[in-house]
Amino acid sequence: MARIDLTAARREATFVALLEGRPVTESTLSATICSTIGRYGTRRCAEIVAAEYGDHPEVAAPRMNRAMSLVAASYPASRHHRPVTATPATAATPVASVAPVAA
Repeated sequence: MARIDLTAARREATFVALLEGRPVTESTLSATICSTIGRYGTRRCAEIVAAEYGDHPEVAAPRMNRAMSLVAASYPASRHHRPVTATPATAATPVASVAPVAA
């Protein structure tokens, strides 16, 4: 099973929502991300972002900056990617399982 970079998926979904002209604010971001990923899936969102960078790089970059700012403000832990390592205290801690999302 492929791993999904959750922060990247959030940014790409936000980018797509902004591209569609949907009003995106910190208070609506979570619902916007869910609906966008539900509509397109994470892979298609990434494809749309790539196509926009290829077709309209002059507007894609500022749009992605906006998406990144919104995601960083709404999901503070996503500002820094730190690998998770098991320590003796956390090694025995059960991890909640998450069902895969169909793309």
